[in-house]
Amino acid sequence: MMKLLSRRFLTILVVCLPLLVAPSFLHAQYPGQAPPPYPPGQYPPGQGPLGTGGVSLPSHHKKSEADTSQPSISADGRTVSNDGKKLVIATSDGRTLTMRVTSHTKFTQSGEEIAPNKIVPKTTVHVEAAEDDESNLTAAKVDLLKDVAAGEDTSRPSILDNPPDAPDRPILRRGIPQRNNADGDTDTNSDAEQLATNKPRATAAAPEQESTDFTIDTDSDQPRIVHSRSQDLIAKTKEWSDTFTNGLPNYVCQQITTRYAEESKSSGWEPLDVLTAAVVYENGREEYRNITVGGKRTNKSMLELGGSTSTGEFASTLHSLFSESSQAQFKLYHSTNVGGSPATIYDFKVALANSDWFIAVGGQTLHPAYSGSVWIDRATAQVRRIEMQAQNIPKDFPLDAIEWAVDYDEVPLGTLKFLLPVHAENLACQRGSTICTKNTTDFRDYHKYSGESTITFK
Repeated sequence: MMKLLSRRFLTILVVCLPLLVAPSFLHAQYPGQAPPPYPPGQYPPGQGPLGTGGVSLPSHHKKSEADTSQPSISADGRTVSNDGKKLVIATSDGRTLTMRVTSHTKFTQSGEEIAPNKIVPKTTVHVEAAEDDESNLTAAKVDLLKDVAAGEDTSRPSILDNPPDAPDRPILRRGIPQRNNADGDTDTNSDAEQLATNKPRATAAAPEQESTDFTIDTDSDQPRIVHSRSQDLIAKTKEWSDTFTNGLPNYVCQQITTRYAEESKSSGWEPLDVLTAAVVYENGREEYRNITVGGKRTNKSMLELGGSTSTGEFASTLHSLFSESSQAQFKLYHSTNVGGSPATIYDFKVALANSDWFIAVGGQTLHPAYSGSVWIDRATAQVRRIEMQAQNIPKDFPLDAIEWAVDYDEVPLGTLKFLLPVHAENLACQRGSTICTKNTTDFRDYHKYSGESTITFK
């Protein structure tokens, strides 16, 4: 998961695939539903300015308050909730829009004004909203397009009833970058730039020939699954990912994240600050403790810090990609070596309908379709690296590039070794500008955890 800068510094929360066990965001208050394993009605927070020092990036000269006389967001969607103060709708392009409702918000149907309480869950609406300089939304106009279909339940839920253009951009992924938006525009002129990794990377090779097509039907909820001889290794990896955490002892490690911002390639990456935390894995649950920002302790959770933050580096990314629910399509790319061991690189795609990658910026959230590559050890079927990037990002979303990568390696815990993350990076770029943020995270000093109240590292 991850958070960014507003238009001075946007606050972005990118859940780089759902956390398998992440209590740090279970208390969030976004309504609606997301694909498992999120608890129903709960999403991570995505509010607040960048909570750190560092370089001040230029603003886009927007007003600090949303100007509802000049709406900047227009969308159709289905109502998730409306309590008179906050309206939440879900759109067909994978977004959830959370908008503040004020006395100036107009509610209409067929050109006539209606009462705000006519907008109930499951109604279809067209909204126009204004965006402030932190991408929070205020509803200017809400037009009721379609009432709830007869027979649909509109009662409030109760716990008692039922015990989702600038070419001068950096990129993380290998190969030729593709900048995607809802209009299908791509930029093929950007230079490819290889992501730093803890593992030696093989020289590029031509894709190996294989008798299979690799297509994804974006108009269908279910992608076409293609089977071939190369799928045998994928099948073994799926079996391995299902038991990835079996036998994993309680452990603790040190997480060190350096956050950067870049106005353009010519200016280069400017370090903002360093976050540190003790990651405790105990009885199948992850927890962040002893968090510091710029060397100073904070009582905030990892996802409340503001700025660009992320979670999801551990088992959740593996489980999500190789789960049956993702219906990911894999295609052989080429053979390589990882740490001296023979490995195979597969390209993959996940359709929007099956995505559980969660991104939040201000009042907008997004579950995008995504694609990427995975490095698999041929001898063990274990994953050694995952790279992924969001696809077909809606043109009204504040970001137009979101990328993520994780490296895994065998780590000794006691007398045994376990595959765990050792390095991760994520990148996000603001739409229509050259401003980007990047996090680089290292995981160090893994050792067994036995419930001690004081955690120390070498």
